[in-house]
Amino acid sequence: MKKGMKALLIAVSAILLVAVSVSLTVAYFTSQADVKNTFTVGKVDISLYEEGAEYDNGVYGQTYENIIPGGSYNKAPTVTVEKGSVESYVRMMVNVVFENAMDEAQLGDSLDGIFSGVDAKWTLAGKTVSADNTSVVYEYRYNSTVEALDEAVELEALFTEIVIPGEWEEADLNGFNNMQINVEGHAIQAFGFADANEAWANF
Repeated sequence: MKKGMKALLIAVSAILLVAVSVSLTVAYFTSQADVKNTFTVGKVDISLYEEGAEYDNGVYGQTYENIIPGGSYNKAPTVTVEKGSVESYVRMMVNVVFENAMDEAQLGDSLDGIFSGVDAKWTLAGKTVSADNTSVVYEYRYNSTVEALDEAVELEALFTEIVIPGEWEEADLNGFNNMQINVEGHAIQAFGFADANEAWANF
């Protein structure tokens, strides 16, 4: 009986030793690496500057007085794509507004020629005459996309002068009394569009 008990104790001890040895082998090498993704929203931001322009009653612009045939007047609208802006298409819309309706001849090639010194990096993409002949809108597009993530990018001035055609006579100039030339700068992200045409169609 004692021999049996002794054998049983040895067997139990052996089992405990096996259990202990197994438990000692259940140790793992572990490591952990984390990736934290931070998303910041992209932006498109531009400003429009014109040398000589000032604010008057909340309106930014210039006044030109006593214009004459053949006269030239400084006007250089310049767009800056501000720092942090994603790749974008840029354009300027130049709206020539008249106090009275003009005839078709006055709204033709002569009027197109009043913008002098148009920079080669800007391309005329379209011209729209209003149904009542009181305004003409010119759309100029910058030839390439612009990205300004690290620093602001000042683009070339659209043009440098307004030149009054020398062939215009007093009767023609009367129609230009109180004429306004309003310039707007636009920008839209390039990503997601096949080309500039598609982008501006969705502006």
